[in-house]
Amino acid sequence: MLKQTMKQRIFTIFIILIGLNCQAQELTNPKKIRFKNGFEHKFSETQFPQNLENGFELTEVYAFDKKKKNVGATYEKKTEPKVTLNIYIYPGEDGTEDRLRNEYLTSMQSVANFTDNGLGATQYPVKFRGKNYDCNGFRADFKSDNQENSNLSVYECGTWFFKIRLTTKEKDSTQISNLENIILETFDPSHLTEQNKLNSKADIYFAKVAFQDSILLGSAMGSAYKKLEWVIDNVPERERASGFPGHYLEMQLASFNEFVAFDKKYDYKKTEYTQNYLNQVNSLIDSGYLDEFIMKEFSMVMIVPENHEFDFDGYEKWKTKNEITINLNELFYVISFGQK
Repeated sequence: MLKQTMKQRIFTIFIILIGLNCQAQELTNPKKIRFKNGFEHKFSETQFPQNLENGFELTEVYAFDKKKKNVGATYEKKTEPKVTLNIYIYPGEDGTEDRLRNEYLTSMQSVANFTDNGLGATQYPVKFRGKNYDCNGFRADFKSDNQENSNLSVYECGTWFFKIRLTTKEKDSTQISNLENIILETFDPSHLTEQNKLNSKADIYFAKVAFQDSILLGSAMGSAYKKLEWVIDNVPERERASGFPGHYLEMQLASFNEFVAFDKKYDYKKTEYTQNYLNQVNSLIDSGYLDEFIMKEFSMVMIVPENHEFDFDGYEKWKTKNEITINLNELFYVISFGQK
């Protein structure tokens, strides 16, 4: 029997022709849930206390599905400045590599749908470090025309999502940050991971388009394996239990460089589609604009190394003379940490 290394044991490859469509949270008409002296979300073993620090009181609880797995709770602080706090817990299903980004962008769109004059926001990655597990998330801070300050935070927590939406006329950013810290300390997103952490072995599902020729399939497989290798080497298990960390820019860069390496190693016949794709990736790498391309394609929702410098103006000028038709939402494969 051949001896397997750790890296060979942590994933299973499925050569399956699949659509690779990412599904966002689907909401039905919300239904009010009656409660008395707080509410318990039994599926995630989460307690919503009747009162929080700083005068917050639980005023409403809603279910967005018949089983009441998908719930939202509203807390209000009625003294000036008034604060409305919405907390959501809902199923996250399998931990695919784009799950957190897609859910965050879907939630951002939901906020924008209720905004008449567009939506301007400052967004950045956040991480909740629990006792045993860490949860990655993204947060957006908004300012509206009526002087309201609000923010949206989405965390992936194993098989659950944890979302916070805070709205206030409080102008002190320190006070707003303190409010969110109170919420995180009270509800502890890492508890959701602890209840239902993801499988430590990754699955890889390949799409039909990846089978056009041997070069494209080999490039896709090399790219996927490089992502897994990077994750094992750079992301602790306590973080991987909450979701596949596909939002690290360094991981994406490594996978693209590996993608083009297969073609340089093997002289196999390839389709015009594959040749064109490889030409564009090589052009981005050679120009030094691969990181700007990735950031733009992923709506800037990425974890970026500290002090990493971008040249987006230079990239836009370069694009006027170099056509790039690659769409990173058209996937050759999906990597997933499944549910246990």
